[in-house]
Amino acid sequence: MIVLYFIPPIVLFVLWIKAKDMTLPSGINEEGISREFLKIALFIYEKSSRKKRPIEEGKIRGYLLALNNRKDIEQMETEYFIRKISIALAMMLAGSFLAAAVFISSRNSKYLEDGSIIYRKNYGEGEFEARLLAQNETGEEIGEYDFLVNERLYSAEEANALFERASIEAEQLILKDNPTFDEIRDDINLIDSVPGYPFLISWKLDNFELMHSDGSLETDKIPAEGALVNVTAIYKYNEQTWQQEFVMRLLPKALSPKERIAKNLGDLLKEADGKTTYDEKIQLPTDLEGEKIIWSEQVEDNSILILALAIIGACLCYMVKDKELKAEMEKRNLQMLTDYPQLVSELVLYLGAGMTVRNIFEKLGKNYIKEREKGEEKRFVYEELVRTCRELASGISEAEAYERFGARCASQQYSRLSTLLSQNLRKGNGELLKVLNEESKNAFNEKMDTVRKLGEEAGTKLLLPMILMLLVVMVMIMIPAYMAF
Repeated sequence: MIVLYFIPPIVLFVLWIKAKDMTLPSGINEEGISREFLKIALFIYEKSSRKKRPIEEGKIRGYLLALNNRKDIEQMETEYFIRKISIALAMMLAGSFLAAAVFISSRNSKYLEDGSIIYRKNYGEGEFEARLLAQNETGEEIGEYDFLVNERLYSAEEANALFERASIEAEQLILKDNPTFDEIRDDINLIDSVPGYPFLISWKLDNFELMHSDGSLETDKIPAEGALVNVTAIYKYNEQTWQQEFVMRLLPKALSPKERIAKNLGDLLKEADGKTTYDEKIQLPTDLEGEKIIWSEQVEDNSILILALAIIGACLCYMVKDKELKAEMEKRNLQMLTDYPQLVSELVLYLGAGMTVRNIFEKLGKNYIKEREKGEEKRFVYEELVRTCRELASGISEAEAYERFGARCASQQYSRLSTLLSQNLRKGNGELLKVLNEESKNAFNEKMDTVRKLGEEAGTKLLLPMILMLLVVMVMIMIPAYMAF
């Protein structure tokens, strides 16, 4: 069976012998094993029916011509196909070796030894599942079984021996930074297990005022002469229990000279407070152990924080202003886009009545100024239209004024309109009216597309609030129903 997996490598080896002296195209610079694969691919490519390959108008050749500005299409096509063939050959070879490795690995038993023995794992290594197949002497299959093998348990004698060793190692872990159990000045470590041993450990204490269940000490409550505390460790494993008792002598924590002075000064402050309970003022201690004490009040100073927040706020405001400006610009562009069909319609209406473009601009500008005086909303396109009227009044030619109008509006539609107005000055209102009629229809269709797009965006923005509302409703329904049971 394994021979099957080595057929592709053998075939490739034979092809390599035949192709090792072949010359690759000049555009191929690969070295090493990649070059050998390309030689094999070239051999296969040339031995295959090359005459039946895609003609010059074929799809592959057409793609190659479109993507590469080269005249040697034959060489380019050859490079393309042999690279493609070499990749396929490399994948086939790698897959063959991988399949052979998996086949060999699957034939070796992972857990089963000597045909009928499975070894358990030791403590801490975990359980495992063995997939077993049972057959009779004739090879007939009886059944498949997923057999869960638990880790090995220790016997009572082995567990006792482990306890003896674990109890010795536990002492050092419990002491932590303390030298002996007769001199406990720092917190101890009431462990729940000893690394490498299967025991779970719980604790019993006879004085919780001086020591907590986690081994931390109440150092302020420990008397100067010390205190004795009985601590019992209870080891458990597989329904067996053992006890290890400790008698610990707790002592006040050893203080450094600096810590001792700070503690004594704190005691003096408490004493001063106690002596002046009924007085209006408290006299702080002015000397300690012969040294003069100078007091000063610590005032909270957040000036650096405020300065940092101010700088950060300034930077954020700087960036936010840019975003606000961009948002305003987008709002302006959207407003001008929606006003475009109305403007074109008004031009068509007044042109049909016999007015010139210049007179139409002046009339629309005057009407807009009157509406603004009445408190109407600012319309950017009409602001630009009023500006154009002022330019015309100052002596600028109509063609230049209309071109400036389109440039200021900064929109494809208005640029197109300004071009139509400037180009049709010499053709008369009849030709311009026809063109603007068509432009009006296109502008209306574009406005409908814009409105439809805005509606879709609004629906998308409402999706998250709708989901939140649904969650609120579900909570309002489910909580009373849950509490009713």
